[in-house]
Amino acid sequence: MPIYEFNCKHCNYTFDKLVTRRDTQEKCPLCHGKVTKLMSTFSVGASTDYAGNLPPSTGPKMCTTC
Repeated sequence: MPIYEFNCKHCNYTFDKLVTRRDTQEKCPLCHGKVTKLMSTFSVGASTDYAGNLPPSTGPKMCTTC
């Protein structure tokens, strides 16, 4: 079940929602106005076996500032 990002046309509120059915019309949780589905980004991760076999320059980057 995909998670979609929506934006309300009336109050400009942006929210994410797990959508279980395609044929349902989503509404804004704040004002119950009409919403539009936004183009969302996604990430792809590699398994640890695959990532471990990559050269250090192409492997997954770890955050060192958090």
